[in-house]
Amino acid sequence: MKLCVVLAGGAGRRMGGNKLQRLYKGRTLGEHALSLAARFADHVALSVREPGQADGLPPVPLVFDRHDIEGPLAGVVSSLEQAARIGAAQVLTIPCDAPRLPHDLFSRLEAALVEFPDALAASASDGRHSHPPCTLWRAEAIEPVRHYAGSGRRSLKGLLIDLKARHVVWDEPNTDFFLNLNTREDLRQAGEHLDSPGPCEL
Repeated sequence: MKLCVVLAGGAGRRMGGNKLQRLYKGRTLGEHALSLAARFADHVALSVREPGQADGLPPVPLVFDRHDIEGPLAGVVSSLEQAARIGAAQVLTIPCDAPRLPHDLFSRLEAALVEFPDALAASASDGRHSHPPCTLWRAEAIEPVRHYAGSGRRSLKGLLIDLKARHVVWDEPNTDFFLNLNTREDLRQAGEHLDSPGPCEL
């Protein structure tokens, strides 16, 4: 059983709100992310803080982030809890705003966990920058992750250090696998539409 959870709990204020509904190449970022997740795994879920964040997207199970944990760490906790609920040995998390992720993301991260059994996670890098939201987590990481969150720390990079995570590098030339669309300007530079269904949260 393979599980992939799309991290989408952020408000997307830098993009004017409604990030999941923003258009990229004729489809919403949410649709892109869920399509990628379905290629990686046979079980897909969407991590959100409020049900309305999933409006207009294909129906998938929703997992809800705790409001007392800030940032993507909240989504990691809820993703690991979903893994426990369905009996998945691992869970891949991906961000909702990275529509070009490599097709072999799950398989190469999984191979790293097989090679390094002491690591509780394997995370992606492009050779210059790490990409902590793109991480495959062992299910047994749930308690260390909860402890880390309970300590008040919020950095995913710090968490990955604690978990002895391995870093897998995608350094193919002339690729932009980890393109991250966080702002309106990011979308403009990508030459894409800014329109979205529904009102913007400014």
